[in-house]
Amino acid sequence: MKLKKQFKDFYDEICIHEESEDLKEKRDVLQKDIEDNFPDEMRAHGIELKKSDIEIFDQGSYKYSTTIQAKVIDRDIAVMIPLDIEKYSDPRKIKGYLRDAVNHVAARTVKIKEPCVNVSYYENGEEWMHIDLPLYAKHNSKIYLARGKEFASQYSWEIADPKGLNDDLCCRINKNEQLRRVIRYIKKWRNDKYENSTLDHEIPPSIGLTYLACDCFVSSITSEGDDDLTALQKTMTNMKNKFQLTYVGGELTKADITRYLPVEPFTDIFEKMKDASDSYGITFYNRLSTAVQNLADAVNVESEHDAGKYVKKVLGDQFKIPPKQTTSSSVKSKREHGFG
Repeated sequence: MKLKKQFKDFYDEICIHEESEDLKEKRDVLQKDIEDNFPDEMRAHGIELKKSDIEIFDQGSYKYSTTIQAKVIDRDIAVMIPLDIEKYSDPRKIKGYLRDAVNHVAARTVKIKEPCVNVSYYENGEEWMHIDLPLYAKHNSKIYLARGKEFASQYSWEIADPKGLNDDLCCRINKNEQLRRVIRYIKKWRNDKYENSTLDHEIPPSIGLTYLACDCFVSSITSEGDDDLTALQKTMTNMKNKFQLTYVGGELTKADITRYLPVEPFTDIFEKMKDASDSYGITFYNRLSTAVQNLADAVNVESEHDAGKYVKKVLGDQFKIPPKQTTSSSVKSKREHGFG
């Protein structure tokens, strides 16, 4: 089995095993601010909200333990309240009240994004963490996500099931540590290859990659233990094969990937990426194809050193290449021809 130690060391380096004290403190302080201040902001606008009515819970990668180290730490914390969305039909306003509830600390920068309220933290002028606060309303036994930027012409209360989504992914990932590792490797690949991307919806969404990895996962275990190289290679190959390709005159003009949410609103996770530009899907497919080829070469080559070089092309510079093995024949040759 190739590169067992290198994959273990790489995994230990990229993943966040436990919540850091810094992050825990920021989360706790932010939660207290929401619970203490959000009811007052709502009341100031004629909406009754009790502190005990506010439900705050993790969602996303922290919930199902697939977070990785990154230049900017990203965390999703859901805020759910009871609200008559027929009476208060403009979610932008309610998001504005949530923004105002937490926008009173100099160390934070708070802005309203399309799916959430974003709280960013800076140190020496550099952003080091942001916490996204998706806001949900409970109304008539249904849950709705507040969508829309502050001054956007398009906005809505979109039906959602954040806890159902959490449960679905936890059920798929928990107790399958090789799958969890493969998801983290794929997220690291995505972060490395899209490091300089700045355009909206250009980057494949994390939840989309997570679901594709779950759908396409192939376990690989040998007598020596888990073979992460082969598992990653087979999983990413299956992901690549999920694309629907369109060629015109021999040129790839479209590469579509589709994965629907398993809970309400049952939408295509990659819809915004596809709607934004056909080129985004092509780039995603081409980069995935390159990764698959490099991983196949890593699996097929005999030398661990050479295999490591191929994997490094996929996972980035943090993946350490093992040294070249000195063969017995080369050692013999050196002994025969050495001087003194």
